[in-house]
Amino acid sequence: MSFVKQGIGVCIAVLVFSGAGIAAPEVPDSAVNPHSTPESCGICHVLSKEKLESFFVAKATKRQLLTNQVALCRQCHGMEFGHGIGMKPVMNREGLPLAEDGTITCAITCHSMHIKNPANQEQERYHLRLPLSTICFSCHEK
Repeated sequence: MSFVKQGIGVCIAVLVFSGAGIAAPEVPDSAVNPHSTPESCGICHVLSKEKLESFFVAKATKRQLLTNQVALCRQCHGMEFGHGIGMKPVMNREGLPLAEDGTITCAITCHSMHIKNPANQEQERYHLRLPLSTICFSCHEK
């Protein structure tokens, strides 16, 4: 059974099929959490919150980050965090966004830091682009 060209990570399979909850990632005590307040935009984005909210700034400019998405995520989440990063999925049923080279990237493929879904606490807490099972079955058969 081939799920991803370079292999399958166990992380998501364990989460979905064992019924285990998602463990919160380890974040250094000294780190400022960019997910906690809207004022922390400058931790990832080149522009300030005020400029990001401006009508007169182009969307492409608003999307500019201080470094690539994986590097930004790994500043706090470390190397052990990140299922499938850098892999090319064989299938992508949900049409999840991929990096320009067709690979999985944490901050755009499965996660979106701007997701709000009060109806699904897991999706909102972990900034999942879609509910967890939908994301998993986008690339995995089982």
